[in-house]
Formats: sequence, structure tokens, C-alpha cells
Amino acid sequence: MPVQSLAVGLVRLVPHVFGFIETRIGSPFWRHLTHVYERFEELRLRMQFRRQKRASVKLAGRFCRRPFETFELQENGSVYLCCPAWVRERAGNLHEGRAREIWNSKAAQAVRRSIHDGTFAYCNHSLCPEIQADSLPTIAEAKKDPRLSDIIEKKKTVLEGIPTFINLMNDKSCNLACPSCRTKRIQFNDGPAYEARKRLQDRFVQDVLAQPTDQPFVLSVTGSGDPIASRVFREFLFALDRRNFPHMQVNFQTNGVLLTEKTWASLEKIHGAMGTISVSIDAATEATYRITRRGGDWAQLMRNMEMLGELRRRGGIRELLVFFVVQKANFREMPQFVELGRRFNVDRVHFSKAYNWGTWTIAEHRDQQVWAPEHPEHAEFARIVANPVFDDPVVYMGTLTQQRRAVLRRREAEAAPATA
Repeated sequence: MPVQSLAVGLVRLVPHVFGFIETRIGSPFWRHLTHVYERFEELRLRMQFRRQKRASVKLAGRFCRRPFETFELQENGSVYLCCPAWVRERAGNLHEGRAREIWNSKAAQAVRRSIHDGTFAYCNHSLCPEIQADSLPTIAEAKKDPRLSDIIEKKKTVLEGIPTFINLMNDKSCNLACPSCRTKRIQFNDGPAYEARKRLQDRFVQDVLAQPTDQPFVLSVTGSGDPIASRVFREFLFALDRRNFPHMQVNFQTNGVLLTEKTWASLEKIHGAMGTISVSIDAATEATYRITRRGGDWAQLMRNMEMLGELRRRGGIRELLVFFVVQKANFREMPQFVELGRRFNVDRVHFSKAYNWGTWTIAEHRDQQVWAPEHPEHAEFARIVANPVFDDPVVYMGTLTQQRRAVLRRREAEAAPATA
């Protein structure tokens, strides 16, 4: 068997191996195995970050609030201070420590220190959309927030109270099987896999939300799957009562299909606390949606979006965002997606590159990268992103910001009159 074929075969096995692991994630042995993988990633990226430091001059005088606010809980109990793809260093593990100890662990303090000293040494500069979009606030801008001003002035790395942004990623259950995210539908509604996730969720609630508090905080559910498709999250959200947390804001990251009028009625205990609802759609037409969002229902999604748009107009939710992961199957619909966002009165239309979460081989992922100059369809991508529709303030290009700027600079240079 050729070496290349063997390599492709091994890569294709990876999702199956991790699928086998995630059904047993509650076992200490399997948790330890995933920790070994995480430590390898941390070491690999730390070496990469050392090479990035010279290129990080543009971050001098900038500030990122995430490590001072974010508590992100993963399925194996690991806790991060940002998206793990952007900051790989773990703060700790909820199976092995209490939430409040993890919040101010040595690892957490080291990440915060790297923001204070301006190195951003634990950040993945090529994947963080804020760094790529050059949209991190200056220190002076960050100081306009009284809480951040105190943290910056005193260079705090130890923080009081519970985290102000809690992101629950501890269940991948979802009603869809999008090819940019997973190779099959993942849902844990019973059995050992469900029980393991339920135990972890209960531990989090016991550590963080067992007692009422008037501290302001944001609770986000979920970037790992869908909050309504997950039995663990659905039961938690239907029972959550804003009367115990008067300054709580609840954010949803969802594909939107199950967020029906009936579901909205079942969430009545947190009505008035709904903050940002982010809906991942990845298409502007039903035909493309069938490709990018396998298992979805376009007609139902459009009805739900009409409801969400109306809720936004009435103030029932504070912010409505729509997301579009750019890939080979959908990039031609990017301008049309902006129009779709306007139709539903959204606050932001968010674009990003398709990241490889292990669902594609290296070659398959490269085939998705229409933003790469060497891609055979890059010329068409360049023509599309040059469209002035993306200058609308509602649009956020995220990790595609630099690619669009390069396209516009090239077009300006081509249009400039030749000098004698």
C-alpha cells in the first residue's frame, strides 16, 4: 500500500477513534488520554508562539478581556479562559478541582500575565479572529470599563467572584451533522455517555450556581453542539430561573432549527435575561443549506428566524447574530447571506474561515480553502469579497479580514494609473 494511501487511511480513522473516546469520556482513563493530547497541543503551540513573538509588535498597547472573564468548560472537564483553538493552555479540570480554584490557578494567572505584558504568548495569532481583524481594543479603550480599568491598573491575575462569562461546551449533542464540524450526528440522551455529562454539569452547577447571586455574569450555551438538542443543557435551561440571578444574561449558540415558538415558551423562566442568540446557518439558499447543514430543516429555520427577528425588534433578546463558515460549497452566497441577515434585523453578520475540527483530511481541508491564493477558485472568491456589501457595518469578516484587505489592495493597485 502506498505511503500516501496509508496516511489518508489513518487520518480517516481519527474521527472514529475520538467518537469511541467521547462515549466513554466520564472514565478517568479516557479523561487522562484526552489530557495527554491536550498537553501535546499546548507544547506544540507554545513552540509556535515563541516564533510569533517578533510578529506580535502590533499587539503592544492592546488588551484582551477574555482571560479575565471567560470560563469555558469542555466535555472532559477541562477549563479554558478562551476558545481552546485560540488559547490552548488549560486553567484546570473540573473533575480534579473546584471551579473557583481553577479560575485563579497558576496556569490561569500565567495566561492573564501574558496579556498584561503585551506578549499574548499563549494566543494563537493566526486563528484568533480579534488578532486577525486587528480589532482588539487599546488599553485606553479597555479602561473605559471600570472593572477592566481596575484589573489593568493593578495588573491583576487573581480575580474575585465567579467568572463573568461562562461558556458551557460540555456536551457535543446536536440535531445536525454539519461536515465542517463532525462526521456523523452526535447525541447523548441516555446511557453512560449521558450520565457522565450530567455528572459534570451537576458539578458545575454545584460549584458556581448553587447559591443565588446578584453579580453580573453571562452564561453561554453552547459552542460544541446545540443547546436544545442536548438533553443535559435542555433540562438545565428549562429549570434555570432568572429570579435567583437578577443580573444574569443567557446567550445561545445554536443552529436555530429547534428554537421554535414552543421551545421559546418553555424557556419562560429566563425570558428577560436572554442576551445574544447566535445562529449558525452557513448558507443563503435551501440547496446549499442541505450541503453545509446536514439534517437541517430550512423552512423551519426560516420560521424560527422570523420569530427571533421579531423578538429582537421588541427587545425580547438583546442581540441577534448569524454566522457563516466560508467553504467551497457556500462562498458564492456570501453577499446573499448579508441580505438574509438584514431581512431578519440581525445585529451582526459574522464570516469566518472553515477550520478543520478533524472531519477532513489535510487535502480535503485544503480543497475548502477558497481564500488561499493557490486555490483554483480563488479568483472567483476574490471577486466576491471585493463586493461593497461587505463594507456594511453589520458585517464582521473575522478571520477573513486580512484576505479581503489583500484583495482590495490588489485591485486598487491594478486600477491606479501608471506613472511615467
